[in-house]
Amino acid sequence: MNRSLYIFLLKILVLAVLLIGVYLGFARQITKTFVSDDYAKFTHQTPSLVLGLSRAHYAMDPYTIGAELEDVNYQGPFQNFAFEKSQSPYGEVYLRAVLEKIPDHTLKGIFILGVSPGSFSASNRLKTPEDIHEFDSKTMVGKMTEFNAHPNLEFVRKCFGRSLYKGVFPHDHRISTVFHENGWEEFRLEAPGYTITQSDINYWQEETVEGYTRLAAVIPEHVSSYRLEWFGKTIDSLQKRGLVFLVRIPMHEGVLALEDGAWPSFDREMDSIARLRSVPYFNYRDRTEDFETYDGSHLHSESAVSFSKDVAQKIRDHIVQRALVQYYDPED
Repeated sequence: MNRSLYIFLLKILVLAVLLIGVYLGFARQITKTFVSDDYAKFTHQTPSLVLGLSRAHYAMDPYTIGAELEDVNYQGPFQNFAFEKSQSPYGEVYLRAVLEKIPDHTLKGIFILGVSPGSFSASNRLKTPEDIHEFDSKTMVGKMTEFNAHPNLEFVRKCFGRSLYKGVFPHDHRISTVFHENGWEEFRLEAPGYTITQSDINYWQEETVEGYTRLAAVIPEHVSSYRLEWFGKTIDSLQKRGLVFLVRIPMHEGVLALEDGAWPSFDREMDSIARLRSVPYFNYRDRTEDFETYDGSHLHSESAVSFSKDVAQKIRDHIVQRALVQYYDPED
């Protein structure tokens, strides 16, 4: 190798090292600030989890749930590992990610599984289980292999979605939204210089109902036997690690009417699955007036805290009753 070629290759190597160093530097710096809505969900394991779609993502506050269960013998803390619809419908891909989140020693975890028709739906264009699995594999959850690292450079590389230099400098976030380290996204009705009024809420709720109606016409979906099968496998897997609870989160009556029209037997089928696998099903479909959404589908922070407390109280009551039944000996 002549001297000029050697110098050229050396320069290429030095440049590559510099570029890699700059990339890693930017990536690490980003993880010290705000990465994305979901970054915190990929930074640590927890023995107890909230699962489901965006409805659970907004409605379940792990801190409130944990506070209500302080006197219960379980392994905590909780983490909200729910995502928006395309990211976490029940299936093999989601279950793989869920099991990565749970420490190996977990035997007394609590797992709250949000259920809605969207959790078990697939586009009519996805005709086979292989089609659905391939679709799920291309989502954010499907692309990730590291779910419990901080800094999580794989998340930055695969899911950041913007130029790295833009993440280093401060940028505005939605002023009504707070992203918590426990995975909960809190939607506040008030923020400095900003207040969401009841007329805003009414308008957004109407827009959501109309939007869902149009979307169903443009991208029709079907109830997927593949997703139902893997939902059962998810329950079975989590029962080996603790207690499982199914929850249907309240929504605006207009959204509920759409879901009832698309899947009239949904609650009966969820109840059957719950009975078959001996897990409780907390159905809040008729409590639309007790817990208000800000957009028809997602609870705002005040309702979310109240709802999280209510669900936790039901869980505590169930655990206490279960302990009493196990303690009682009919031959005494």
